[in-house]
Amino acid sequence: MEKQEPVGLIEVLLRILSNDLKHFKLCLFFVLLPTITVFILVMWVINPTYRVTAVITPPPASSPNVLSGFSSMLGMGSGVGSLLGLTDNNDDIGAVWTIFNSWQLHNQVIEKYHLKEHYKFKGKFHADLLKEFRRNFGFERNKEDLFSVSIEDEDYKLAAEMLRFMLAKADSAFNAFKTSQARQSRIYFQSRLDSCERVMDSLLVSFAQFQVENNFYDPEVQLEATIKYMGELQAKREEVAMEMSYEKLNRGEDSKRYDELSKRYRGVSNALNSTLEGKRGDVGVLSLKKSPALAVEYLRRESELKVQETLYKLLRQQSEQMRLEEAKMLTNLHILEPPWENNKKVSPLRGIALIFTVMVSSLLVTLLCNFIEFMKAETARGSRVAEDWASITRIFRRKSKKA
Repeated sequence: MEKQEPVGLIEVLLRILSNDLKHFKLCLFFVLLPTITVFILVMWVINPTYRVTAVITPPPASSPNVLSGFSSMLGMGSGVGSLLGLTDNNDDIGAVWTIFNSWQLHNQVIEKYHLKEHYKFKGKFHADLLKEFRRNFGFERNKEDLFSVSIEDEDYKLAAEMLRFMLAKADSAFNAFKTSQARQSRIYFQSRLDSCERVMDSLLVSFAQFQVENNFYDPEVQLEATIKYMGELQAKREEVAMEMSYEKLNRGEDSKRYDELSKRYRGVSNALNSTLEGKRGDVGVLSLKKSPALAVEYLRRESELKVQETLYKLLRQQSEQMRLEEAKMLTNLHILEPPWENNKKVSPLRGIALIFTVMVSSLLVTLLCNFIEFMKAETARGSRVAEDWASITRIFRRKSKKA
């Protein structure tokens, strides 16, 4: 038995080309007919589609929140916002996304431009008409993090008008959303502001009453003055005591000078004792025994008042900010690239369609020609494959005769 030599790639390709050339007319027919058909379809039968695009900026970032300043004033962390029921508003981009993809906006476009007749829609359900419109509508974020809005249609002028209408309606809807949001925030801040004002007034009255009842107005200054005053009294008493001792040694206790010094000593001692007992509070002198407890209470009340004052400033600022936001009617969605009547076709892709048709047709007809030559060779050899193929063709011939 003879050994078969290995077949190379070049030989295989030459055989395939040879088989195609043997059936050149068949190849020409199978390649030209689909290509001409597709060419006629893309040139004159299938309506071209155009795309109109607009680029808009995302909503501007929210105004800087003053919670960080409030936290720094109190020496607290950034989590203080949760104590006030405040959160950063980072949902504007999601709101714009929802507005552009909402069925309400799409339905307005469909009704205004009579897209049911324009699309020649024959379905029974309005949801299918919305689906048809959404197949031609696009909304995405590009590489520059801007919004790209597009509409595809057979009429590029109508597509541009629809896109302008959608941009105007979306900006109006977003302004309404921001206004409603600002109104709710303003009402909330105003209620918190009124509550804070009542609490602050109550704390001020209570703090003033505490100061009057305890003659405790400025702990640092009063304690310093009290210690200094008591030091002066103690020094004066010691000085008088020394003079009394000297007078007693020289002239005795019956002298007039000694009697005057005794009176002065008793006066200084009484002043010192009354100071220690807290009986000089009417002139701002504190009792050292009661001072620590009073100082703690004073600092506690002062701290509460400071927190309420800072909170009041914060709420007042936020309330005014929301009031301005509610009254503001400016454009939030700025159009960087407005829609224009772009008459460049985006579909059908004529070149790609023709190239694809030629390639597929050539592949199919090559398979057909090589199959024909293969069956001829097998028939000449009288192989089992040829017998099977002959039986298959006989079955189809019988069926065709019966028909």
